[in-house]
Amino acid sequence: MKFRLLATIMAVLASAHTARAQAMFPPETDNAALRYWFALAEVLEPPDDDATQHLFGEMVAGRVAWDETKLGPILDSNRDALQTMQRATKLPACNWGFDYLNVAAIPAWFGVRARLLSHLNEIQGIREMAHGDSRTAVDTWLAGVHFGQDMSRSGPVIAALIAHAIILDNLDPLRDSARQGKLNEEQKTELSVVVKAMPEDGFDWGAAWGVEFAIGDQYLQKSRTTGKPESDDKIRAYEEYMLAAQAALREPPAEAKSRIADLESKLGRLGKVEQNLIPSFRATSEARIRLATAHQELMQALSTK
Repeated sequence: MKFRLLATIMAVLASAHTARAQAMFPPETDNAALRYWFALAEVLEPPDDDATQHLFGEMVAGRVAWDETKLGPILDSNRDALQTMQRATKLPACNWGFDYLNVAAIPAWFGVRARLLSHLNEIQGIREMAHGDSRTAVDTWLAGVHFGQDMSRSGPVIAALIAHAIILDNLDPLRDSARQGKLNEEQKTELSVVVKAMPEDGFDWGAAWGVEFAIGDQYLQKSRTTGKPESDDKIRAYEEYMLAAQAALREPPAEAKSRIADLESKLGRLGKVEQNLIPSFRATSEARIRLATAHQELMQALSTK
């Protein structure tokens, strides 16, 4: 009896050991968006008193010096969100997973939280620079730029406009630090290589316009089954306009700007339904130019001895 009991115990222990030996984590995802979602869920708003809100805004605008006592706790409370976002920028792919086939719009809170996370990242870099850690500050701002580029992926024009603002949040302090002599020559040389490899306008704006095109075209095709279908001529004119706009956004920003008047003239000849489906090409072009200007200013600041 004792022998059988001992054998049973040994069998149970062996089984438990085998189960532990087989325990493993599932493969890690290479989709950065899944981690960005966590970061957006974790991010916390700054205190809503007027003094803190004003200081936060002035710091984002670069008009005041770093204040560890007042702003440090805000960053500390958002450490997990920032670190999650920054780790996500190391992953090779980004698909946000929005259901555009069913005309699911990007929720308003998504853009608001993304901008807040970007501003916190910008301020985190300012904090690191104020503490004398310029190398980490540069890495922080570059992570913010990458976050902005990922924000543009697989999204329509509104996502591209949010992305452009996020990239500017983080390009501007890089430029200012270079202009103010806060980066040594080695850092400036290394950063120049990274910045030179970036698209001057941040990312592929034509891809965002293509998503917008697909959403609008699907809506118009579905109208054929409703009581007020759009005519084939109107749908064809819409498609031709969207293709022309998308082609212009694949040109350098300055060249695309010269197409604004022509495209606005063509827009005026489209049907009212089609016009309401089309984002502003002028606003898109101007946002691209702002990014290209910031990129050029940063490159100039880095080349100055």
